[in-house]
Amino acid sequence: AELDAVNEVLNDAPEIPGCDIFLEEMEAALSSDNVRMSTQEARAFALLAEQSVRRGIDYATLRQGWDHPDNRMAYREARHRSFTCAASRQRQASSKEHLLHLLRSIQTGEATPATVIPSALLRELGVLESEYQPTFPGVLAALENELLLPLRALHEGQESMTRTFNGAAVPAEPIAATVHALIANVVKGTYKEWRYSNPVGLRQLEGLSDEQKAAWAESASMDHPGELRTHEDQPDDLGLFWATKIGGPSHGFDVEGQCLLPLVCNARHKVLLVSVPDWPHYPVGRAHFRLLWTATDGKPLLWLETVNSDFRARVSSKKWPPAVVKHAVAKAEKMGVMLWIDNHLTPLLRAASEGKGE
Repeated sequence: AELDAVNEVLNDAPEIPGCDIFLEEMEAALSSDNVRMSTQEARAFALLAEQSVRRGIDYATLRQGWDHPDNRMAYREARHRSFTCAASRQRQASSKEHLLHLLRSIQTGEATPATVIPSALLRELGVLESEYQPTFPGVLAALENELLLPLRALHEGQESMTRTFNGAAVPAEPIAATVHALIANVVKGTYKEWRYSNPVGLRQLEGLSDEQKAAWAESASMDHPGELRTHEDQPDDLGLFWATKIGGPSHGFDVEGQCLLPLVCNARHKVLLVSVPDWPHYPVGRAHFRLLWTATDGKPLLWLETVNSDFRARVSSKKWPPAVVKHAVAKAEKMGVMLWIDNHLTPLLRAASEGKGE
């Protein structure tokens, strides 16, 4: 079962340099009398290898910028020049050698998978292990959500985040502190809790009742005809890191990363995602969804922006806007607040709220 977990992830193993050696070492580690690796540990190790070796990008050299891929599928395919350039190939080779070393230490009983896998992820992110308290569940969740590259880009690309698109300066210290807290809570498994409980998040939600706060934080999902589903990401919110790679492009974890921080860090900022059976790989549509306050009387309202479509998905988006507006109306009703939407969606709002009063 453990090797099945590895092969499920590394289904295109020939594309990974030295993957045959990796699989041999994994098999030896799993069959050793001195060590046992659970299915979850084997899957975590395989995901770590997939994301660091086959899909590795050396952001320490390349930095953030507009030359990186603009859709999630391109990151999975790993054929873009961000993956094939000399710096990234060298980084991939270093990752492979380190993972093979860890497998040997597991095989000999010198280390346990639950210990070395969190440490290995921190190494791949380029951070100091002593500054973090990772847990295996937190690390596994991060790897399941393909967060190695997003977290690496935010950490190693901070220099790129100190200038706006127009060249204005952005203070480096707040960015560094925010990225550190972000990574720390992801690997610890407390990311969603942190978004809503840190001092900034609490301040952003001031004025809401406890019931309204709970309704806003809920990762609600709604099914629509044709197996279309609208959802506020997923219960752990870890899909937010990839959300802006759905359509755009305007910013993402490796381009204008400072603009992604409000989404992944702020309690008042979410996305409404669209998933359809014709594109099973990941959510195909995305609309920013924010909690705001009126300037004159300080009343809460929800703001729904336009719906964006993934660049690679060749599917019809005709039914998405009505479904997204219906979802937003239901959210506003549950919270008992106003809803403000992008102008071109106004007719859909009228239709969705017909007979419901203001």
